[in-house]
Parts: sequence; C-alpha cells; structure tokens
Amino acid sequence: MKRGGLFIRSFWVAILLMAALVIGLSVMAMMRDHPIVARILPPPAPVTHEIPETRLGQMIHDAGEAAYAAQTSRLDGLLEAAFAPVYAGIPAYADFHYSVLGEYSELGAAALGQMGEGMETRLFPQLGAGLERVAADLDQGFVATFRDHLEGQISDELAASGAKVTLGEMTQHIQQDAVSRIAVTAPVAVAITLTAQPAVKAAAALMAKKMATKIAGKAAAKGAVKATGVGGGAASGAAICSPGGPIASVLCGAGAAAVIWFGTDAAIVNIDEYFNRDEFEADLRMMIDENRAEVKQGLLAALNARREATEDFTFREAAGAD
Repeated sequence: MKRGGLFIRSFWVAILLMAALVIGLSVMAMMRDHPIVARILPPPAPVTHEIPETRLGQMIHDAGEAAYAAQTSRLDGLLEAAFAPVYAGIPAYADFHYSVLGEYSELGAAALGQMGEGMETRLFPQLGAGLERVAADLDQGFVATFRDHLEGQISDELAASGAKVTLGEMTQHIQQDAVSRIAVTAPVAVAITLTAQPAVKAAAALMAKKMATKIAGKAAAKGAVKATGVGGGAASGAAICSPGGPIASVLCGAGAAAVIWFGTDAAIVNIDEYFNRDEFEADLRMMIDENRAEVKQGLLAALNARREATEDFTFREAAGAD
C-alpha cells in the first residue's frame, strides 16, 4: 500500500513539474517581446546569412546591367537638353549668314581657315558645358541605380531566409565595397571632359568645311552679277561726278563704287535668303543631328566601359574577399 502511494505521488509530481515547465516556457515565449521581460531575458543570438559568392556575383552583374539600361534610356532626353541652345541658335546664325557683314566675315574666315572658330562661337558656345552636365548626371544616376538595385536584391534574399535574419559581415563588406568602388571606376565625366571640347571643335570644323565650299561658290557666282551692275554704275557715276573736278571726281567715284558694290551685295543676299534660307537652316540642323549622333555613341561607349570595368573589378574583389 505504501509503495502504491509513493508511486502515485511521484507520478503526479512529475506530471505537475513538466506541466509547469511547459506552461512557463509558453508564457515566456509569448511575453518575450514585452519590454519588461526583454530587460530580464538575454537577447537571442542574431541569425546571419552570408550570400554565396556565385549568387552575390550575379546580383552585382544584374545591378550593373540595370544601371547601364537606366542611364541609356535617359540619354536622348539629356542630349536634347544639352543641344537645345545649339538648335535654338540656328535662326540667329542664319540672320548673320544672310547679311552683307556675315557674307564678308564668313568669306574672310574661310580664306584664313578660321571659319570653324566662328561657327563654334556662334553655334556651340554652351555645348561643352552642357555635355559635362550630361556626363555628371549619367554618373550620379549610374551609381544610384546600381546601389538601389543591389540593395533591393539583397533585401529580397534576406526576406526569403527568415524574418529576423541579418546580412553576414563578409557579404556586407563586399556590398559596401562594390558600391563605393563603382563611384570612382571609369566615370563618364572623365571621358567626356577629355572629348567634349575636341568634339565641339571637330563638329564646328566639319560644318565650316562644308559651308566654306558653298560660300566660295556663291562668291564666284556673285562676281558675274556684280560685273554687270558695276559697269552700268561706272558710266552713270562718271556723268554725275565729272563737273566736280579731279579730287571730287575721285572721292565721288570711290563712294559710288562702294554704294554700287555693297548695294549689289545686299540685293543678292536678300534674293539668296528668300530662295535658300529654309534649305540652309535644314542643312545646319542635319549637320548638328550628325554631331549629336556621334556624341551619343561616345557616351554610350563610356557607359559601357564603366559597366564592364566596374563589373570586372567587383568580381575580383568578391573573389578575394572570400
């Protein structure tokens, strides 16, 4: 009888102890996040997750591709803003071109081989600075897109691993290293700084070369027209100026020659403008379009070089860190 009583007591004591333990643990689990309990209980050990090198390398590759795609999609809009002053300056340049002063200025510049400088001053004064702004904007956008895309991929990876999983120290190092190094690796601004001003000069020189041929041809054609006008003016001027004496005749003749010469120029320029100005402005736009396309290709090449250089460098850093 005594043995049976001891068994029953020990049995129920064991049951009660285990039940109390389970209940206590359940209460602690439910209240663990309570501020008071949190101060009493030790914090749980953090769970970290290291992203495998191959997966992290793919993330870096994808971030570089995303950054490249994002900036190339913005390029046309940025170039449109940079070239807007150039296109806006076409009518003013046409006004200068279709004037007597402009005609002789261009003819003299063409003869001296300086026409490109004049076109650069009148059509492209702001383009160099505009292209530098485009490059800086592309660099900032490239870095921001790369960083955001990489962070987004890593966040998705952690979310899939668990609610309270943190990024491992080595993966953090590689992530930070990739973002910091992309800011200084093969920036577009360096490439455009070396090429922007030469590109502007080259465009102006090419346009000047094409225009110089036309200007020389127009000057030759005008010579025949002027010969007729000047010949008739000489006869009329001689009759008008002869009563004034030798000196007066010289001065009068020189003045009459200037009036007839430049008057003929003005008439021919006005006729030329009436018939040809639209075509002239269209030719300027076409030449500027060609230059803009060349600049775009240069910027695309710079962006691609940055993507490739950054990707190559980051892969080597990732491999070394592991």
